[in-house]
Amino acid sequence: MIRVLVVDDDKLARQGIIALLPWKKYQMEVVGDVQNGREALRFLRENDTDLVFVDIDMPEMDGIEFMEQCTAERPDIRFVVLTFYEEFSYAQSAVRLGCLEYISKASLEFTDGEILLERIAKKYYERNQGMVHGKSGDIKAWEKIKEQWNSLWWVFDTMFYGELLDYTRACHPEVRILERLMVKCIGKADQNLERRETDIPWFQSVEEIFEWVEQMRGEYRSCDFGKNEFGSMMKAVRRIERTFTGPLHASEVAAEIGMSRSCFSMKFKKYTGVTFGDFVSKLRIGKAEELLLNTELGVAEIAEKSGYEDVYYFSRVFREKMQCSPVEYRKQNGRQE
Repeated sequence: MIRVLVVDDDKLARQGIIALLPWKKYQMEVVGDVQNGREALRFLRENDTDLVFVDIDMPEMDGIEFMEQCTAERPDIRFVVLTFYEEFSYAQSAVRLGCLEYISKASLEFTDGEILLERIAKKYYERNQGMVHGKSGDIKAWEKIKEQWNSLWWVFDTMFYGELLDYTRACHPEVRILERLMVKCIGKADQNLERRETDIPWFQSVEEIFEWVEQMRGEYRSCDFGKNEFGSMMKAVRRIERTFTGPLHASEVAAEIGMSRSCFSMKFKKYTGVTFGDFVSKLRIGKAEELLLNTELGVAEIAEKSGYEDVYYFSRVFREKMQCSPVEYRKQNGRQE
């Protein structure tokens, strides 16, 4: 059953919408009706709801603002927009925020309610069950990808970010579905960094979305965002990335951002997804891979330039991470020792 909330400042309009449409026939149930966006947000925090019919033009909080705040809190909720407006800019904003239908209130009474609800129900189930398409369109895989983007670990961990981009492309997401996910993640990052809200372009392709995410990630990693936890961890990561090939201790990095070592270790894993030691190890092994493939340096020198004083320890760690020795890795990739 799809649980529906109707939001319109006109009580008669709400009553008309509720009475006009054959909800039960399409497995829908109206669970409430309220007169503005603020009341709608309160209702949604206290009641299970799946779909919101919302008027664009309302006092206090208009429909677009409501949809933006609702999406930030409840990204699973879908919308049907009711309006007298026909401007394309409104339609763009509504589609971006997960709108299933954008229909005119003026013509609603002349609309076939059964056809309308059948179309809405079909789109609702497609959005919630058919999130991706193609050979890699496995819903569990997509749910895992969404979880990883929402973690924001990709902001901190460059290698994780690259892998996540590859996995996401392999899932062949639809433009609007990927757009909603990325808009939510960027909004979450902005909020964590106490940053002004980001202007969102209108995207025509998946690659345009990824270009925008890359631009935003660059901004997050290059600016000073103050002393909140997210910003402090960003400073720590930048410090590690600058100095990982030399002696590096968690206690030193923690002191530089004003944390105890134990607190730093806990927060670092929360924001990056890995321990301090594993993060440094990933950077060092990544550096070693680069040197093995792009230079003629011997293994001992590569170990030193990657941050390992002991070549035997380096070879052991490299084998554990890459399932082969440094020499074997070089040969497997077309290089000779």
